[in-house]
Amino acid sequence: MDQQETVKIMTFNTWLGGEAVRDGINKIARAVELSGADIVGFQETPEPGRAVAEKLGWHYFQNKNGEANCSVISRFPIVEASYIDGMSAIMAHIQLPSGQVILVAVTHLYYDPYGPYWAMFDKRSVNDIVAMEHDARGGEMKRVLQELAPHLASGIPLFLMGDFNAPSHLDWGSDMEAQREGYAVRWPVSAMAEEAGLLDSYRAVHPDPVAMPGITWSPVHTPEHPWGDNPYEPQDRIDFIYYHGAGVRAVSSEVFVVGEPKGFGSHEDNEWPSDHAAVISSFDIA
Repeated sequence: MDQQETVKIMTFNTWLGGEAVRDGINKIARAVELSGADIVGFQETPEPGRAVAEKLGWHYFQNKNGEANCSVISRFPIVEASYIDGMSAIMAHIQLPSGQVILVAVTHLYYDPYGPYWAMFDKRSVNDIVAMEHDARGGEMKRVLQELAPHLASGIPLFLMGDFNAPSHLDWGSDMEAQREGYAVRWPVSAMAEEAGLLDSYRAVHPDPVAMPGITWSPVHTPEHPWGDNPYEPQDRIDFIYYHGAGVRAVSSEVFVVGEPKGFGSHEDNEWPSDHAAVISSFDIA
């Protein structure tokens, strides 16, 4: 296709579908409007998909029975959509104004155990952490990649986004050991994405994790307002937009939050409705 166009994609964990803050659905819709995104993948209950899409006059897909725990909304028509049976993942073919069709997949991998806690609090070995990751999330990621494999082979512009509940090996290399209490970990989920040929849009634009950490967990569970009984909350990047396709290029990527969220316990009136930051990436598609 000779015509090049740009599409802006957002991944957004909605924190129980906006239920954690007052007027959550309207705040989710406002965040999408302010983001300027064209396509948004939601995680953590599918319900915001329909509600937010109807407020914006957009197209949407959420599976009727809620198994997928994800939804997608789009300014552009969704021409075909499905979910991966038995896990939290959906796929949607979306037609851009040029007529080009792209594939968008959204997933939400299981949250427990959480690897950075094993490192920072439990001081487990790297081998133990990697083995746990394979057990906790490796199977889910393998399943997603198996479903995407024929599409990856076809060359269709493809985007995989979501809350992966695991950091990236690109952020835990030897250059970051001083900030990770001596740990360098090749986190399996991000490594599997890379080995499948997917590129991490944030790191494609911002390759230096020291200069641009891109923290998405968490604007609410801050070091001073930790999750559960943690002594503090390790801050990390666990929300990603991956991409694939010869004609696809990431041209910008940012971590996105509206306002200045207050920490957990004082969060109910936050303008930002989530405990994750969103990620927004823009892509040129030839």
